[in-house]
Amino acid sequence: MIVTLAGHVDHGKTSLVRALTGVDTDRLEEEKRRGLTIDLGFAYADFDGKRVGFVDVPGHQRFIHNMVAGVAARQVALLVIAADDGVMPQTREHLTILELIGVQRAIVAITKTDRVDADRMHDVIENANELVDASTIERIATIPTSSTTGAGIDALRDRVAALAMAAETATQDECFRLAVDRVFTVRGAGLVATGTVHSGQVRSGDDVTVAPRGVAARVRGLRVKDRDASQALPGDRCALNLTGISADRIERGDWIVAPDALAPSQRIVVDLRVVMDRVRPVRHWLPVHAYHATSHSEAHVALLDSPPIGAGETALVELVLEVPFNAKHGDAIVLRDHGLDATTGGGKVIDIWTVTRRRRRPERLAALHAQQTDDPWHALAELLTRGILDVETFRANWNVTRDAMQRRFDARTMVRIEQTGREFWQSADHWRAWLDDLVRCIGGYHKTAPHSPGLKRDQLRQVSSVPAEWLDATLASLVKHGRITESSGQFALPGHRPRLPEADERLYQRVERALRETEQPPSIGDLAKRLRVDLGTLKAFVQRMHGQGLLVRVSDNRALTPEFVARMARQAMALHERQAAGFSAKEFRDATGIGRNLVIDILEWSAPCRG
Repeated sequence: MIVTLAGHVDHGKTSLVRALTGVDTDRLEEEKRRGLTIDLGFAYADFDGKRVGFVDVPGHQRFIHNMVAGVAARQVALLVIAADDGVMPQTREHLTILELIGVQRAIVAITKTDRVDADRMHDVIENANELVDASTIERIATIPTSSTTGAGIDALRDRVAALAMAAETATQDECFRLAVDRVFTVRGAGLVATGTVHSGQVRSGDDVTVAPRGVAARVRGLRVKDRDASQALPGDRCALNLTGISADRIERGDWIVAPDALAPSQRIVVDLRVVMDRVRPVRHWLPVHAYHATSHSEAHVALLDSPPIGAGETALVELVLEVPFNAKHGDAIVLRDHGLDATTGGGKVIDIWTVTRRRRRPERLAALHAQQTDDPWHALAELLTRGILDVETFRANWNVTRDAMQRRFDARTMVRIEQTGREFWQSADHWRAWLDDLVRCIGGYHKTAPHSPGLKRDQLRQVSSVPAEWLDATLASLVKHGRITESSGQFALPGHRPRLPEADERLYQRVERALRETEQPPSIGDLAKRLRVDLGTLKAFVQRMHGQGLLVRVSDNRALTPEFVARMARQAMALHERQAAGFSAKEFRDATGIGRNLVIDILEWSAPCRG
């Protein structure tokens, strides 16, 4: 378990950690000289057999960005308030930041109790309790302490130990991610990066990626809470010994993630909550500083579905970042005003995928609202009611592993679709509705245009309810399962035969009979002479029949029945199987028994088809 300290400057956070662990977390020379915590400090101790880590954060207003970097949602907060000062500005701001990041539990430690009398102690405790109880954070206990006399230290240690014993085991359905806060080189070991594990697990030998750069590395070894370990889990303070990467390719603010978790984005949708004490509302394109764990970027706030957001109000916004964040759904983002004077607000990430056009369209906003939940599978079900789900996009946004994602597929209620090398899911009910609509459209067209062999794709795109990007997939499914047929790019119901106009029907019967009664089908010119039909009239007729799939025009002066063409194709395939290197026109003529001119027409017509 990791405990993050918070509180106003000079309220005794570092002294309290030293009293609990024996470790001085002020490691920088400037910190020791000034007696002021500037950067993050770390200490570890064993409480009743459980290893507990403490993150000491700066209390000064100038170093709020470092304080944000030290907090993770799964941690327990230790809010430190000095008895002589009481609640101060950074006490309130730190508590607000803990709320925005999603910390759920806190112990309040009243320090420097040896400096005040009982009445003052009573007032400070009362004020502290009121402050925390008015927040969204559960106050576990309020414990008076003194690092000077040791009063209350054992009680505080016992309470922390009890929390460590009850710490929950993290889910393994998420991909590994660690927010980097320090990078250094150890003689004999090499490059080491430290940080807090936000999700998933990592082991020695694992391949990892440094985000947002996308640089590959491998974990040579790791330490958890300052001890050698075989794996690290969510909430752990972890040091990774990396190989395959140079020190200039990784820095504080980067993330070390499983390769599947790499998805940097410069446009992130956040469910923003504005702090209660903000004077001016958050307006469109407000410049801010955005903090995501140890990452920082300047950004602009783009309003999505609300007017300017006032103090204490919540709304969906899109952060347009200068530097990409490798954020995931549910991650906390903290915003501070551009002058770095105060916290503007913060909230949880809802979506990480870039939309540069029509970002306020109703369909997108509905999909975003469907994901305003902590349960990925509830969001999955909601999104499936709204249309097609891009599996990889959803998985990357919610940071679930591929195995966990595939376990959620239910063939009874879902349909899996492969398109453009990606996998999509659709609810079976919606998919059947699309298929049924296409069948209805084709059947209706047969009734209104019985002479036509069927509808083309462009026509179906105009009359059906199927989105254009899914028309090919739905048509292919219908053809595969025999619900419709396809010929020459036209789709029809099984058994449908165009009812030609009476004159065309009579001529078609004569032409088809003439083509079928010989193994050497005549040319269109010979047909015209034999049938005593004007050549121009016959050519126009053949073209119409070709368009309806009743004849195949293989050259300007040659038309064949579809059955004859299919038989020639089978013979060509058989010849190719016997002669893998190919065959000549003479060999094809000998195999089929047809004339040389017809052979040339067929082979030249089929060459573009072979591609």
